[in-house]
Amino acid sequence: MKKIATLAVLAAAASVSYAQSSVTLFGIADATVQVGRGSTDNNVGLGSGGLSTSRIGFRGVEDLGGGLKAGFWLEAGYTLNNGNGQNSNALAFTRRSTVSLMGDSWGEIRLGRDFTAPYNNLYDAFGDNGVGNILETRDLGLNYGLQTRTSNAVSYFTPKTLGGFFGQVQYYRNGQGVATGDTYGNGYGVRVGYENGPVSVGVAYGKTDYQASATNLAKIDSKSINLGGSYDFGVAKLLLSIGQDEGDGAGLDAKTRLYTVGTTVPVGAGLIRASWTRADQRDSEVRADKFAIGYVHNLSKRTALYTTFAYLKNKDASSLALNGSTTGLGDSSKGLDIGLRHAF
Repeated sequence: MKKIATLAVLAAAASVSYAQSSVTLFGIADATVQVGRGSTDNNVGLGSGGLSTSRIGFRGVEDLGGGLKAGFWLEAGYTLNNGNGQNSNALAFTRRSTVSLMGDSWGEIRLGRDFTAPYNNLYDAFGDNGVGNILETRDLGLNYGLQTRTSNAVSYFTPKTLGGFFGQVQYYRNGQGVATGDTYGNGYGVRVGYENGPVSVGVAYGKTDYQASATNLAKIDSKSINLGGSYDFGVAKLLLSIGQDEGDGAGLDAKTRLYTVGTTVPVGAGLIRASWTRADQRDSEVRADKFAIGYVHNLSKRTALYTTFAYLKNKDASSLALNGSTTGLGDSSKGLDIGLRHAF
């Protein structure tokens, strides 16, 4: 009887422990027919991530008791059209790989590879995906600008008990290497804002220094600041943002301003999306404007059909093109996405 009682207690303890932990497998499969038109060359092909980046990942949370939790997040991107990893042939957790300690009253400490604070502050109707995504400094072929992700990051996020106010502080030290804007460099970032009901507004700043090239050891300091917000009127949501990227060092002294106005309008089982975005390098002849409109039709909570059309107008020395096409200096480009997304 004692043995039976002991086994019952152990089984109950194991059951409680299991109930306090959870691990989720999640992902997105997104395929897109991409059409690009430019003044020099056109392109038609099958791509990936026209609505949401294709990905697969694992995330989990363990309740440690007393309002304390531990969590992890491993997320890998891939290109659905050929099955390759997003940044290489191998599937790697480069979208996010973090471990966290979370407290209901004091917030979250997160360690690992993650989005930068300025990137978290983007307000884009197209979610920085597909042919309609927001223009960025690096799209113009410049070697400075907004950094999407960083490795070796230590981040702190405020708790969700501050009456709608939130904040993030981040520090990363990746060592020196070729400037990719994604992997290398040492820096920090901060974001503060307010989100409550239909209102969301935030401001963010980030600074990164990195090696100019594989053979040039000189440092470039890249600084990014952006201010954005959105308001949900019910019948439509309005999104606005303005930002500035600055590069200094290694013979570089340049600034780029970025502007975005967008809207999303729910229509039955679907969503209309539209935006205008501009990237304009100061004191130069580099500028581009993009106009985009799209529609997402939800077949279910997890599956959607979508299409997006974008028109891009270059000015002077800019030659940015859409969906793999090429265009001449100052010429225009057109792009079309037609795709299917399934989330699991």
